[in-house]
Amino acid sequence: MHPHMAVRNGIGRCVLVALFTDTVTVYNKISDSEWKRTVINGVQWADKKEKKNENGKVSIARYASVTFPEGTYDGLLLEPSREEDCIICGAVQDPVTGAKGQRVSDLLKKYQKSGTIQSVNDNRDKDFLKNIKVVVA
Repeated sequence: MHPHMAVRNGIGRCVLVALFTDTVTVYNKISDSEWKRTVINGVQWADKKEKKNENGKVSIARYASVTFPEGTYDGLLLEPSREEDCIICGAVQDPVTGAKGQRVSDLLKKYQKSGTIQSVNDNRDKDFLKNIKVVVA
C-alpha cells in the first residue's frame, strides 16, 4: 500500500467521527395499531432550505438529509414507499398508537426537526464511505 494512502484514510476516519455525531429516532409503521421505534446514534442530520420558483411564486422548501454510515443502518426499514415512516432528530421516547395526540402527524408537529421519508439513496455498494442517505420533509 502506498504510504500516502494510509495517511488519507486516517484523516478520513477522523473527519467521519466528527461529522456523524447526531442521534435520530426512526418510526416504522408495522400495522394500523403497531409502530416500531428505533433510536440510532452516530448519524448526520443536516437541515436544508431550497428556494423554488413556480409560475412566478417563490417559496422556500425545508427538508433534511440524514446520512447513516456503515454500521448504523443494519436492520432498519428505510423506504420512501412506506408513506407514514418518519425520522426525528434526537432520541425520542414518544409512543405512536394512532390515537389522537399520539399519531405521526402529532409527532411531526411536536418536533420541528422531523419529517416523513421522501427518498433513499443507497450507497452500501461503494468502496469507501458506505452509507444510506435519506431525505425527510
